[in-house]
Amino acid sequence: MSITYGIFYNGQAGQGQAATVAHQAAQALAKHHIQTQLLTTPGIPRAIALIKQTLPQLSALIIIGGDGTLNVAMTALLQANASIQIGVIPMGTVNNFAKRYHLPTDPTAAMDLICQRPALQSVGILACNQRRAVVSSLTFGNLADISNEVRQTEKQRFGKLSYLYRAIKHIGKNKSLPIRYQFKHAGSRTLKTWFCLITTTKSVGGHTYSASAPGKMHLSLLNNIGWRQVLPYLWFAWTGNLQNSQSITQLTATDVRITSVSGQAVTTRIDGDPALKLPIELNYLADRFDLIVPESV
Repeated sequence: MSITYGIFYNGQAGQGQAATVAHQAAQALAKHHIQTQLLTTPGIPRAIALIKQTLPQLSALIIIGGDGTLNVAMTALLQANASIQIGVIPMGTVNNFAKRYHLPTDPTAAMDLICQRPALQSVGILACNQRRAVVSSLTFGNLADISNEVRQTEKQRFGKLSYLYRAIKHIGKNKSLPIRYQFKHAGSRTLKTWFCLITTTKSVGGHTYSASAPGKMHLSLLNNIGWRQVLPYLWFAWTGNLQNSQSITQLTATDVRITSVSGQAVTTRIDGDPALKLPIELNYLADRFDLIVPESV
């Protein structure tokens, strides 16, 4: 029986670099007698439809890109209720998911790992409204808009300083909003929320910011920005580290419904991209996918 791997990538990303890596991966897999099918098409809805249509023919799915590309692929798998082995060749700016599972960030090393398939690890994700995957993070509030404001030229020239500059400009802007968090097993809480970060793991961008809570999502809420909160806030904007801050409310949950009490429109960002408006429902799906990982993970 022949083995076929799908290779999903955004052909318009990275000035064509993803396409080059996709063809290199196909050549590498061919040397291991694995057939491949390249999957790429413009637009997220069409990409999701293409993956869903091709899944019955595949033994595994290789995803080339960052958290946003991973989100498209895993949303397709979620909607198709499919279970398939996944390999990742990271090519994003941050690569939260890849860093969490210690995947090689060098494309050649990532290809070698996929060809050798040394180990599999079951990984969990979040389902938003039962239709949209959350691979790494969901955010809303003031900080969630910073990545939109930072231009590509600023990132290339100033790196993290560009985000810190934007974070400082946000201090004093916009008040906290009353947000209701309804938990399946822990009642309901209405909390002032200036910024909310929800992650699938205890780390973001390689920074551990919370205690481990297997099988649960991590919620971190920044209520207000006053002078006492400025330093922890700037530290978070620079490092992503919230662990030692007393200005952050931290919660864990398996299921939560989030609503804007005031009725003001609040838009979320999922894995770095603009997404759904509140209200939303989040469900943690433990051990949802089998990921190809290094032996030591």
